[in-house]
Amino acid sequence: MPENEIIATSIHRTSQPVATKLDKNKKWAFSFQFFNQVKFFGLDTSDAKWFVSLLERLKDLSQKERSAIFSDKNTKSFYRYHKIDWASKNIPIKKSEINWISKEYIDNDDDFPFHQFQISKANGRVVGFWNEDHTIFYIVLLDPLHNIQPAQKYHYIVDDCYPLSCEYSSIKSDLHKVMEEKSKCDDCNIKNKISKIPTKLNSSTAVVGYLDPEFFNEYEKISHKVSFSQILQQGIYHYMGEE
Repeated sequence: MPENEIIATSIHRTSQPVATKLDKNKKWAFSFQFFNQVKFFGLDTSDAKWFVSLLERLKDLSQKERSAIFSDKNTKSFYRYHKIDWASKNIPIKKSEINWISKEYIDNDDDFPFHQFQISKANGRVVGFWNEDHTIFYIVLLDPLHNIQPAQKYHYIVDDCYPLSCEYSSIKSDLHKVMEEKSKCDDCNIKNKISKIPTKLNSSTAVVGYLDPEFFNEYEKISHKVSFSQILQQGIYHYMGEE
């Protein structure tokens, strides 16, 4: 963001988008709505290049016709696209353990079978299933270490990997641990406030403004005395008085 862009918290109303009728997209589309990390399907061992490989594969498939992956044997073979065999030897997860997805999908293997496709031979697989009309592929698990279908030539070995935390999940985990701890301050105000997070008090939108360098320099001279929100409010009051 340029240094002379200012962000302030404020209420900002926007017009509703106009609905348009589009032709149904016949190419691959992906959703991370049901994505999760669990043991053996975590990203703690994956480096930046692996994530680039994942994005490149999704970009590649997003340009492919869905019909090819459904019917063309060569395409299926190239992408290692096939149904998951939940009875495979040493498979480290049961379908029933994917309990963050509703039972209408998990318990219906006829209409919503899980499939895999490869990121590359060395970079593992992507696991998921198609939605009701086969227009969106829901990505459920990422499998960087080839654990979803252990191979005979590697003696059906499953390699350990674990969920990789982001800043949000790390903070969430820290708060959860604090709330689980029993201490003399269980009734204190701070712990009670933590238990109410999220409060949704910060649900207002942000207003992004651009200042010319000259005005930005003037703003910096007074920024230690008054917040940008106060300046913005005073400006609104000023123009309201002129109406």
